[in-house]
Amino acid sequence: MSLSSRCGGCLPPDMACLVPDHYDVIGDVAVVSLPDALLPYREVIGRCVAEERHSIRSVCMRTAPVAGTRRTAGYAVIYGRESTETVHREYGFTYCLDVKTAFYNPRLAFERHRVAGCVRAGERVLVPFAGVGPFVVPAAQQGARVTAIEMNPDACGYLRENVRTNGVQDAVTIFEGDAMQLLLSCREAYDRAIVPTPYGLNTALDEVIPLVRRGGIIHFYTFTVPEETDMLMAKFRGMGCVVSGMRRCGNVAPGVSRWVFDLRRR
Repeated sequence: MSLSSRCGGCLPPDMACLVPDHYDVIGDVAVVSLPDALLPYREVIGRCVAEERHSIRSVCMRTAPVAGTRRTAGYAVIYGRESTETVHREYGFTYCLDVKTAFYNPRLAFERHRVAGCVRAGERVLVPFAGVGPFVVPAAQQGARVTAIEMNPDACGYLRENVRTNGVQDAVTIFEGDAMQLLLSCREAYDRAIVPTPYGLNTALDEVIPLVRRGGIIHFYTFTVPEETDMLMAKFRGMGCVVSGMRRCGNVAPGVSRWVFDLRRR
């Protein structure tokens, strides 16, 4: 049964049809986005989410988009416990985080698994904008030596905890600070860079490319419309990279999607 159908008996008919059927689940926390018209019914909708998935202990409503230097969104608990700290499991790895203080996108699970499968033992891997570690931990588990950079102190604290929990602390070096500044001081030549770029920070690629050895790989994530992907590929070629792959990784706004470009430095 869809969420809109489950809510149908609790809401006026003209409101039930507005209930989104899709929501994110991070550990035992559900995150829903509701239009303004449904705000008076948010507690009812939250209860329906919890009834649909009995593992859910908190239901949050997104109140503001991801923004700021900490890359966090605004959330309000609309049902269940007030705490939004949780443990999320993904492809055999465990990540502790607080949904309100650290960014995490469960919809990128397959993409993170795909990239981890590309990593080879012994590689030196750079991960700026590392968050709580969902790209870091799998790469280290593959046998890579990973340098992770994250400026949100809450996310960085969870990152340190997560590399320990998953047993890869000896393979990961963590720097807390602004990636755009810290990349300027990096001197190591990396075999691979995984760059989950925040919205509006495409200039990070300019700093990353010189840090990757010739023949090395860059997985670069950015936000754009489909009509601009050809222009971006041409730009990346002009920056000294071969585009070996490109794929859409989900929509973030009407017409705008997150894309990953797999690049090889010439």
